[in-house]
Amino acid sequence: MAEIASDKKWKYREEIKVLTLEHHVAVRRGGFDGFFEPLHKIGNFKTGLLDGTLSGIFCFAQQVLPLVEAMKSEDKFMLTRIVKDHSPIIASEKRTGNANPSREIRKARISMESVLSLWSNGADPILLDVLKAIEHEGLFTIPDVFAPVLSSTDRPEKEQESAHADAEDKKNSEIDAWHEALSVPFSQFERYAKYIFDKSPFGTHEGIKGQQFPRVMIILDDNEARGFMFSYEKLFKAKALTETDEKNRLEGRDMSLDRTRRLFYVTCSRAQYSLAIIAYMKEADKAASHVSDADWFSDQEVVRM
Repeated sequence: MAEIASDKKWKYREEIKVLTLEHHVAVRRGGFDGFFEPLHKIGNFKTGLLDGTLSGIFCFAQQVLPLVEAMKSEDKFMLTRIVKDHSPIIASEKRTGNANPSREIRKARISMESVLSLWSNGADPILLDVLKAIEHEGLFTIPDVFAPVLSSTDRPEKEQESAHADAEDKKNSEIDAWHEALSVPFSQFERYAKYIFDKSPFGTHEGIKGQQFPRVMIILDDNEARGFMFSYEKLFKAKALTETDEKNRLEGRDMSLDRTRRLFYVTCSRAQYSLAIIAYMKEADKAASHVSDADWFSDQEVVRM
């Protein structure tokens, strides 16, 4: 694309918006599936996980992550500000009437340095270890959702199996999901946060309506999408319509082909300057012939790989 579009910025991922059909595709390609997938399996976690409001996310996203970023950029002013704004160490000193700014800040700094030492020499600590260090040092207030996670770190397997009540099973499932999610390197959470707060090169077809980007790469893979609402293989004539599709078409009903066509138009129109479409299809030759015959793309713009 850098050569075809005469645009060297295509060589750099951060300069490209990569659009996938579903979150799962972006999650796997973005490299934070170890954190995301366990939590996404819990029904009442999904919405909060996708918009960043899930209880427990704030602590890492608004306190720990900025602290780590400030450390890496050697921004001492920001390090101090984050601790002043969020650390209960300073707040507790004030409550007890022992306010001594120098002593408070020094005490908080020691705690902060202890936690940040987990990243020494380029290390990428496990999220659970970060959480334990924060609790041990009292640097930040631990969200209530993590209390059972920390207290049940060594919970025996037989205890998990002995929970019969639905409420207890649900609670244990949530704790287990957090255990699994927190067992990944901190860098996975960093990538998750960038994705959720729209700072990632990845996005979904439906999540970027109304936005535009200089360079857009669209990934089409019906198998990875895990759904039936859309079918790019049918749209590209690489897969035949089903009897139900034909019936809906004759009856004038809205069908997956119509939804896919509209979504494809919206997605392609997100590109301001240049567009690349990567389509994974079993019948690639059929798809290539169709897009050329339909005059969607010229023969020179279609590359079979």
